[in-house]
Parts: sequence; structure tokens; C-alpha cells
Amino acid sequence: MKFGVNLLLYNGLIGEAEIKLFPLIKEMGFDVVEVPVFEPDKMNLRHIKEAAKESGLLLSVSGALAQGTRLYGDDRLLIKKAQFYLYDLIESAVALGSSMICGPLYKCVGDMDLSMPLEEQRIQVAKNLRPVVKKAESVGVTLAYEPLNRFETNLINTVDQGIAFCKAQGSHSAQLLLDTFHMHIEEKDTANALAVAIEEKCLGHFHASESDRGVAGSGQVHWERVTKMLKEMGYEDMVVLESFSMKVEEIRTAVSCWRPFYDSPEQFMREGLQFVKSHLLA
Repeated sequence: MKFGVNLLLYNGLIGEAEIKLFPLIKEMGFDVVEVPVFEPDKMNLRHIKEAAKESGLLLSVSGALAQGTRLYGDDRLLIKKAQFYLYDLIESAVALGSSMICGPLYKCVGDMDLSMPLEEQRIQVAKNLRPVVKKAESVGVTLAYEPLNRFETNLINTVDQGIAFCKAQGSHSAQLLLDTFHMHIEEKDTANALAVAIEEKCLGHFHASESDRGVAGSGQVHWERVTKMLKEMGYEDMVVLESFSMKVEEIRTAVSCWRPFYDSPEQFMREGLQFVKSHLLA
């Protein structure tokens, strides 16, 4: 099991200031840095890869569709824009030496469009993602789709919806990222939902997030049952801590970040990592 942190904790565009944090992140006991890639052409991917290697860190990638793109409907230009971004995301992952791309890769965060029935949207989105997933599979990359809570998307909220969505793409590279923040809102039983995803061979990635986006272990997530289930079901992949910086206006608005979730990023990382390790490695 590898433990990581998503750099959205600091910024949405990773540059020199964030890269300089890699030795500190390693010193804290992390194995993985999750790199948000929203604008690949503005990032020095080679430098990020080299710096991670020098610090002894692995890399994973997170992403999200830009506003004004869409993977369903009659506007082929919007669909092509979304697909081209996802192709760029795959190329970025390869450049970073990462085999994992995660996030809400199916619909823009906050897009609650109902001009087409949701079931038809899901069918069309899955269809338009098939060539993207085929490309990912050909280069050994997994796309882990993240079900979000009902206030951030209307397309995929639950594990059951996510499993059906993955299977509609017909590839083992179509997986789920399950995040306990969203699951705490949408699932009747987070631990059981995780077990179902693992049984269906759909859990590709996991975010250990608190119910208020604060330090893991400080809120209402049922950590004892969640971590026990992950261990019993033999989950051995990445466990990533995720929260957000109030300094990045676009992210702040997308996730409704109107107050600080933690005292400092360093406190969030140190205490959160200690907590999840104490439960998952015991």
C-alpha cells in the first residue's frame, strides 16, 4: 500500500514552489505525490518527474474537464475538446511515469445540465470515452472516474452508478476513484460500497478524505469500518489524502471552500498521514 497527497492542497498549477515541497513530503512519510494536470502545456512535466525521482516519490495524476466541454449531446466540437484534453492528460501521465489518472473525467464539476435525460447522458459519455480508454489501456494507464456528491455533479454520485459506467466502457483501464468525502454524503454504508467496488474489480484508486475536507480522523467518516474493509478485501493500491487551497479561486468555487479546512497544509499532511497509517498498517 502506497500513501500519497494531492498537490491541490497547495495549488492547481504545479510549478517550482510546489516542486520544492517534494523532499518535505517524502520526509513526512509519503510515497506518492498526486499532480493536478489541468493545463499540461503550462507545466514542466520532465522537471516534475525528475524532482519526484530524486526525492524517492512516485507520481499519480488528477484532472477534470474544463468548463465549456462536454462528452454528450450534438455539439461535436465540445466533445472533441473534452476528448483532446483527456488524450493530453494520458500523454502527461506517460511523461510523468504515472499509470494512474483520477478525477471527475466524465462531466464538468458543477454542470447540472438536464437538457437530456441523465441515463442517456451516461450512455453517450461512456460511448465517447471508449476511444480515450482504449488509448489509456494501450499505454498502461488507468482512468479512475470519481463519483462526486450531488452538489458537484448529477451524472455519477454512487458506487453502483460508477460500476455500471465503468463496465459500459468495456476495458479494465476504466476504474473508479472512491473518495470518502463524497461517499459520506451519497452512500448508505461507505464500507460496504467499497467492498462492492472491490468485488466488481472496479476500485482503482482511493482518497482518504474527511467529512469536512479537514484532517483525516477529525470528522465523521466511519474510519474503523472503512479501513477494516479495505484490509479485509485486500486493497493494496494508493491511499491519497486530498484537500484544497483557498488561494486558488477556481478550485475554491468548484468545491465550495468558504473557510479553511485545516490549520496548515503541513498539519493536514502530518496528522492525516499518521492517522490513516495507524489504521491501515496496524
